[in-house]
Amino acid sequence: MPFSTTKGPDSLPIVPLWINGVESSVDKESLFPVVSSVHDKPIHYAVSATPDAAAAAVESAAEAFKTWRTTSPTYRRNLLLKAADILELRGKEIAASQIAETSCPQPFADFNIKTGCVYVREIASATSELRGTVPQRPTAPDGQEVGGLTVVVREPIGVVLIIPPWNGAVILPLRAMSMALAAGCAIVVKASELCPHTHSLLVDAFEEAGVPKGVINMIQARREDAAPVVEAIISHKAVRKVDFIGSAAVGSKIGQTCAKYLKPVLMELGGKGPAVVCEDADLEKAAGLCAMGAILDHGQLCFSTERILVHKSIYDAFIPLLVKAMNAIPSAGDAVTRQSAKHAYEVLQDAEAKGAKFLCGGLEYLSETSLKPTLVANVSPSARIWDEETFGPSASVYTFEDDEDAIAKANDSAYGLNAAVHSKSWEHAYKIAARLEYGQVHINNLTSNDAPNQPIQGVKGSGWGQSNSIYGIQEFSVEKTI
Repeated sequence: MPFSTTKGPDSLPIVPLWINGVESSVDKESLFPVVSSVHDKPIHYAVSATPDAAAAAVESAAEAFKTWRTTSPTYRRNLLLKAADILELRGKEIAASQIAETSCPQPFADFNIKTGCVYVREIASATSELRGTVPQRPTAPDGQEVGGLTVVVREPIGVVLIIPPWNGAVILPLRAMSMALAAGCAIVVKASELCPHTHSLLVDAFEEAGVPKGVINMIQARREDAAPVVEAIISHKAVRKVDFIGSAAVGSKIGQTCAKYLKPVLMELGGKGPAVVCEDADLEKAAGLCAMGAILDHGQLCFSTERILVHKSIYDAFIPLLVKAMNAIPSAGDAVTRQSAKHAYEVLQDAEAKGAKFLCGGLEYLSETSLKPTLVANVSPSARIWDEETFGPSASVYTFEDDEDAIAKANDSAYGLNAAVHSKSWEHAYKIAARLEYGQVHINNLTSNDAPNQPIQGVKGSGWGQSNSIYGIQEFSVEKTI
């Protein structure tokens, strides 16, 4: 682990399935290439799982869970802390893998590993909050106590399926894996087919830290194999919960499958994050934060700033500052695939065809995998960009009349993940933030901001359930009354 001892075509390495602490045998008919979008050629291969292999991974986790669930929170905390140390020591290796597989910029990869370790340590420390309660004894109508002692204990939910994404390819799987492990769950990781090697390195670090064999199992599947493989896992009687991070389109399919088998699911889906720039904002600071929020990792973050709402009285003063901030960013990096860049281009193309104007950037490729940072104005409600996640380095700009208008326009979205409000007045910003239908609202900061000790969640079409710290650990545990 993480590469197989067997070589693939052209002697390239292979990412195997990892079940019960050993790599699976490699059937070369099951291999699929993992392709660099920048070089448009395979960098290695991966084994595509079958439904039977997926079931074997679940059974391995179920067997390991019998013992793992009995470990103390302190024991699990210490293993997570050791894993964080190992992840830091192997940070350059992990970052290099993320860059090779997802074409993200070096600073973003470095941020992923550095911040990912912070999340693991925060979740480890939160195990101290895993505790039960002793309710008051019930009373009869005459006021006398009745019944015996009742205690409420918190127990791990069971085997968990984790489906992490390729964007945030280190932070997000580390967060999901750590929460489930801290709760005492055994897990099956269904790695992204776009970055299975990166995900396998994370699994390897946990096992090096001493997490017992079988507690973490990892599979991946080529895209056309994914649906039956995922259903084989969700339908297995040992699986008790699913953690999915990804697009709303795929999340809808995962949710339907979970409903079919009555399995709860924690979902963090897409976003259409608005940044509200009030008339009393620090315009230069707000412009810089809006621009950066729109282009980080080629805009391939569900927390990206997708919409910028500007008070009409400052629009003429703000737009030149915003354009200047966008133009100061020569490149937003590269898309994970050429198809991803094409999608972002086609959304802009559709906007222009329906009357939109480009304030900067536009229909311009910097390369086959990179678009120029772009601002779009005069957007028609019929345009795709109105409420479709672009997943590209662009943002659409709108004006608003007053606070009521800003709140209505910001909330006019199927999504509800992250938003921002820019104002020099805390009271003014809070008044607006309190009425925005988003799981997180950041004042005078990036929409893509997050903190490891705070709950994070989507509302509306952006999902449900909480991640981070004790909030996330509790998602993977249940209270039992005894």
